[in-house]
Amino acid sequence: MYTLTHQKSRLPKTTLLAACCAFFYSSNGAATESVEYDSSFLMGTGASSIDVKRYSQGNPTPPGVYNVRVFINQQSVASLELPFVDIGENSAAACITLKNLAQLHIKQPEYPITLLAREGEEGDCLDIKKSIEQAEVSYDGSEQHLEISVPQAYVYKTYGGYVDPSLWESGINAAMLSYSLNAYHSDSKNGNRDSIYGAFNTGLNLGAWHLRARGNYNWSQDNGNSFDFQDRYLQRDIPAIRSQVIVGDAYTTGETFDSVNVRGMRLYSDSRMLPSALASYAPIIRGVANSNAKVTVTQNGYKIYESTVPPGEFVIDDLSPSGFGSELVITIEEADGSKRSFTQPFSSVVQLQRPGVGRWDISAGQIIDDSLRHEPNMAQASFYYGFNNLFTGYTGVQITDNDYMSGLLGLGINTSIGAFAVDITHARTEIPDDKTYQGQSYRITWNKLIEATSTSFNLAAYRYSTEDYLGLHDALALIDDANHLSVNDDKDTIRTYSRMKNQFTVSVNQPLSFAYEDYGSLFLSGSWTNYWAGNNNRTEYNVGYSKSVSWGNFSVNLQRSWNEDGNKDDAMYLNVSVPLENIFGGKRKSSGFRNLSTQFNTDFNGSHQLNVSSSGNSEDNLIGYSVNTGYNLDKESENVASVGGYLSYDSTWGGFSASASASTDNRQQYSVSTDGGFVLHSGGLTFTNNSFGSNDTLVVIKAPGAKGARVNNGTDEIDRWGYAVSSSLSPYRENRVGLNIETLENDVELKSTSATTVPRSGSIILASFETDQGRSAVLNISTSNGKPIPFAAEVYQDEIMIGSMGQGGQAFVRGINDSGELIIRWFEDSRTINCKLHYQLPAQPETLGSTNTLLLNNLTCKLVNH
Repeated sequence: MYTLTHQKSRLPKTTLLAACCAFFYSSNGAATESVEYDSSFLMGTGASSIDVKRYSQGNPTPPGVYNVRVFINQQSVASLELPFVDIGENSAAACITLKNLAQLHIKQPEYPITLLAREGEEGDCLDIKKSIEQAEVSYDGSEQHLEISVPQAYVYKTYGGYVDPSLWESGINAAMLSYSLNAYHSDSKNGNRDSIYGAFNTGLNLGAWHLRARGNYNWSQDNGNSFDFQDRYLQRDIPAIRSQVIVGDAYTTGETFDSVNVRGMRLYSDSRMLPSALASYAPIIRGVANSNAKVTVTQNGYKIYESTVPPGEFVIDDLSPSGFGSELVITIEEADGSKRSFTQPFSSVVQLQRPGVGRWDISAGQIIDDSLRHEPNMAQASFYYGFNNLFTGYTGVQITDNDYMSGLLGLGINTSIGAFAVDITHARTEIPDDKTYQGQSYRITWNKLIEATSTSFNLAAYRYSTEDYLGLHDALALIDDANHLSVNDDKDTIRTYSRMKNQFTVSVNQPLSFAYEDYGSLFLSGSWTNYWAGNNNRTEYNVGYSKSVSWGNFSVNLQRSWNEDGNKDDAMYLNVSVPLENIFGGKRKSSGFRNLSTQFNTDFNGSHQLNVSSSGNSEDNLIGYSVNTGYNLDKESENVASVGGYLSYDSTWGGFSASASASTDNRQQYSVSTDGGFVLHSGGLTFTNNSFGSNDTLVVIKAPGAKGARVNNGTDEIDRWGYAVSSSLSPYRENRVGLNIETLENDVELKSTSATTVPRSGSIILASFETDQGRSAVLNISTSNGKPIPFAAEVYQDEIMIGSMGQGGQAFVRGINDSGELIIRWFEDSRTINCKLHYQLPAQPETLGSTNTLLLNNLTCKLVNH
């Protein structure tokens, strides 16, 4: 599905004027009433004889298949590929079927009337105007917009951003590989060290099924080499139940219970398939209007919703707030101008669901854990459901075939003092040659934005576990030891095993803004954990401050932690970054060294480190580089100075980087890295300089001859074979794939520069762009009788239209040969006039300015009939 947004053209001023005039005529192509044009508005000799009656019915649409943007009652709904069929009128009509009506969320008419009968599965073309009373259909060919106007009673309620499942695209059959490689070498007084690391994501797409594997490779002098898989599975979506199914090795989410790698099957609901308004939590707002009233919803003083409702009760269930923790203010403005307001609490934790919306997750299979001698089978299920604005209930169960079972019951609550989630997990563990242990774990989390001070509690959580409670990982370790270690072996029991007792975590952000002045931002985070056995208590605090000022920005961060032995560890990090133009003056440069950064670290115990670095990039951002120098002071060892550098390059084949450093203690370090990926498809092997994950959705762009065109203004670009790969797509949503023609290396015209696609998760989509690779030229032409050729006359080569005339006898054409014959055709006094010219390109033809467009002068066109 594609939309024309821009064409690659290089035109002289007169030709541009012709193009503007032609656009003026074509922009009225949707009009149905006859328009009379006065030829006296056209200037120039012979203009008065031009037959302009051909424009009286606008710009007719010829039969064919078009990618159009469909608007329902002036609201953009979807992009569709629709056939336009000949119905015996001046312009072809859009063929809209019953399936198309469902895709556009229009109710099926009670008595559909056929516009054109068609055989096959496509279905008949409907006459929308006759099938639905008061309906209208119009097409704007210049914008490729199809506007359908129907009574609102025929339109189903929809949510913003939602795309009908019938428009989701499975993509093409293809294979893909993403990689990241790093080779490292270091020299020191104690010898040298070499190591290599590689991470890989690979996959194969066949229809809606996706085979995926993720692994890494390690090699070092001391340990040799090893290769491990993290995931290996077969995956596809099931649109009918808005879910994904995975068969193979994959990790559970860890949201309800501890995450674990399972070899088996997982079936779970996918909120990305829902409309954006339902995919995340927001309350449903209910109220009563006494008249035709305007309802507005504001958050933090910003309007996020507005609608006009009829008298009576109304419901707003499609809010998309900008963030959590801030209450919503609802204002009802009646027809007489009176207003009344009320507030709706709005905070959220991850457990909260929209009212009436549920999600679930089911896994079953064998646990994969290399630390276990016996890997048991496990089944796990969880379910979340939003009862109303206030409460979300959730539950889960986890059971193994070696006598472990746990169940969870929880409640998410949205209140005026924040969002809470409270749950309890009960676990039962039977340990061989010991006994059955049963215990509970209690958890509460809280999220709140205090509007008066803008204080954000992003996460405050507390968990307490009783002495006989065991989570899955702890239980499996103890059961495994009991089954495989003898009484003489040193093994843990529940009383010696380090089980968590209490855990508290908090994260707070505080903007410092007073009287419209920004004084920076303060943040605080901390955690405290203790255990039932041993002395493995841990405490960590982190407080920081950051501020942007006129000369740059700076931040300071203080950390304190206590390890299991009770030893205190302190650290301070100070960072200052200054653009170089603020130091040396001048304007911000688009390339070269641009920033100077300084970092100072200390442990408050005699160890200090100072680093200064400067970084920059090339104008096209393909090359990045930096240099750095540092000095370390340590009371227990010698002071060390160091210097280093870094260089990176993003090529069409992948990203490459190298670094090197040396210090005064005879240490040197060198490393080289590369990352990227490629897709193997029917058109060949296409590389990208961006790595991608196993679950990413990819698009292969096909644009023959458009070498150098950038994709979505990023670093991916069309290669010499006319292909590119990008991973910047969101599944189940409309995505725009655009090409930047400013970076084109060849003289080629793109018929369109953007495409719209709705991919399914993990799919590889093919977006094809039609191009014209013929050579472009500007021709200066006169007729054999000395009269100028009229404006808008059409230029043909081998009966194919390759351009049109502008003013002043100048024509812009594309697809011209080295030599040949051109026919120029126009209408004059209700007659068709033809003239013929012969041309021959010189060995070194002249070009127009700095472009590749050829310039041919002094061409004479001989009239064939007059």
